Amino acid sequence: MGKYLDKSPRTGPENFTTYKQRGEWVELLFMTRAAKRGFGVSKPWGDSSRYDVILEQNGRFIRVQVKCTDRWTGSAYSCILYAAHQHAYTTKQIDYFAIYLVPDDIWYIFPAKKLIGQSAVILTPHRHGHKHGRYKEAWDLLESRKPTKGAPEFP
Repeated sequence: MGKYLDKSPRTGPENFTTYKQRGEWVELLFMTRAAKRGFGVSKPWGDSSRYDVILEQNGRFIRVQVKCTDRWTGSAYSCILYAAHQHAYTTKQIDYFAIYLVPDDIWYIFPAKKLIGQSAVILTPHRHGHKHGRYKEAWDLLESRKPTKGAPEFP
């Protein structure tokens, strides 16, 4: 693949030799931002789980699949949700997608059920009233109002 260069407004140029390295970097960004918002953050061991990160708040656990894109079509970003050699995600595997637009330093937080069945999503963060606007920086969707029924309570 050669040297891969991303430029994020917040962190500046980032050098990656593989897309896997870039994905790991984005997962760290997500975990950092979630921790700043008061979530407990866990990473599953290995990479065989369909989710990338587990968030915990008030005894509620959330499975998050983290994606990123810098694929600009001239009017929108396109983010691939799963590769051709993979199976589509299901709501039994993940609860949310967190999608990072690298050049604009913008996060989209989607309930998984909104994107399940799609192989890609088109995002237009600069267009007022765009289709997915309500999910732009929608970190509040991840916040629990009360513990999930039957979930352990932690002091």
